[in-house]
Amino acid sequence: MTEPKAKCYPSASRNEKDILEVLKQFLGRSDKIKVFEVAAGTGQHAKAFASHFSSASWEPTEFDGSLLNDIKLHCKSMKNVKTPQKVDISKNLEDWEFTPQYLAKYDVGLCVNMIHISPIECTHGLFKNMSKLLAFGGLLFTYGPYAVDGVISPQSNVDFHNSLKSRNPKWGLRDIRFLKKISKENGLKLEMVVDMPSNNKTLVFRRLPPSSESDKLLLTLPNGNGLD
Repeated sequence: MTEPKAKCYPSASRNEKDILEVLKQFLGRSDKIKVFEVAAGTGQHAKAFASHFSSASWEPTEFDGSLLNDIKLHCKSMKNVKTPQKVDISKNLEDWEFTPQYLAKYDVGLCVNMIHISPIECTHGLFKNMSKLLAFGGLLFTYGPYAVDGVISPQSNVDFHNSLKSRNPKWGLRDIRFLKKISKENGLKLEMVVDMPSNNKTLVFRRLPPSSESDKLLLTLPNGNGLD
């Protein structure tokens, strides 16, 4: 009997190396980090990144239940990747069908290409739930195309935004200024915007403790476009 093949998204194949470079820039070869991935898709990123961070505990989640088996197939040989779970990130963590193992102790959150292809409730849920999942000082990485101070550029991103809106009026590129605001409301700080190929960006947020001493947790940042 022929073994089923896992789906592969071309976009994930194209961007995995560039995203990995950003993760390496911030995490180095961090040992035993705990990672919670939202919108894991087919599991291609989980496989690629968990292969590099071989001591990490990688926990992939996905809203589309039909993709859970693809994640399992991609990661079947990965001992450090947990069984994928179905998660609607727009819902409060307390209403999920499972309880994350390392609640308030995850070192890293990852969300690739979800924010612009989902209703705004998912973005709100991402930050609200990451404030409960991440340890103080933990990092959230989001990747995709974004608007900057109300402007979408270049024209290819404008066209992409309009195409998304035509498919679903609740979709579309979100403004970094807006994401900075809602991250702050949920106890996270936008630390850096990293320019990526194909007019995408990686945004790096840090979970801050509820204290005036929060800046003591901030690491020395590599060269890039920092935001106050």
